[in-house]
Amino acid sequence: MLAMLSVALFMTFLFSGSRSFAATTHDVYIGGVTSGAPLAPGGVVWFNGYSPGTIRITAGDTVTWHLVGGVHTVTSADTFSNGSFVYDSSPLFTPAGALADMGPGTLLAPGSVYELDTSSLAPGTYHYFCKIHPGMTGTLVVVAGVSTVTVQATAGWGDSVYAVQAFAPENMTVVQGTIVQWRLANPTEPHTITGPAPGGGIAWDSSPNLPPGPPPVLFVPDTTFNHTFSSAGTFTYLCKVHAYQVDRSWVGMVGTVIVEPAVVDTSSTLLTVSYAALAVAVVALLVGIAALVRKRKP
Repeated sequence: MLAMLSVALFMTFLFSGSRSFAATTHDVYIGGVTSGAPLAPGGVVWFNGYSPGTIRITAGDTVTWHLVGGVHTVTSADTFSNGSFVYDSSPLFTPAGALADMGPGTLLAPGSVYELDTSSLAPGTYHYFCKIHPGMTGTLVVVAGVSTVTVQATAGWGDSVYAVQAFAPENMTVVQGTIVQWRLANPTEPHTITGPAPGGGIAWDSSPNLPPGPPPVLFVPDTTFNHTFSSAGTFTYLCKVHAYQVDRSWVGMVGTVIVEPAVVDTSSTLLTVSYAALAVAVVALLVGIAALVRKRKP
């Protein structure tokens, strides 16, 4: 029983977990036809290909293939264990079928489109082809993505009588890829959202032209500034108007964003869990052997 429990625990760790990805639409154009000069009168050149031939996307994105000219299919070169294609614009069409068959699920007619939601595709390289033109191939590279959740924060607040020169929340923890949006809540006090670079200078800034000259800061209430935290780490940000340095540390109107990795490296965790499962299984086996020996003693 203990061994079975340990195996179940290991499998739970191995296959659990989920990811949230950004969704972007990518366009690919299929085929085409050219006629007229410089061709001979009545000459026609057909383009049997995908443009672009290779496309790199994030898992969860949508790929839309547009049929420009001719009749074609978008068919994955990879198949499931039952022999069906991983994706196929024309699952009802076989090369032995009639080329004039352009019904739903068959050939893509000129002007038609085929959309593929890649949410179910694991990161990797997928090759695809046209069932009619086997030499007509394309490549779809799917990479792991990160979430694009937007987190709200406030940069200063108050009214015409008082002003709170602070960020709220002052410290926050987000996942890699998160967009943080700061909103100016004070109708009279100007503020900036400025991220100092580790080696000096400024990494990102809502008001890069301050100073010199008139400060293009957030004077208008409800004005917002967005920044995407694409790298994991701890990031300090400040208001250039209401923050200053003391012994190389920023004080005053200062905030911190802790960015956790979007995809956790589970290799060491799984190794630890596997060893733990093995240890539990061994203990269970030894307990079982000891019980069997005691049972057999006269």
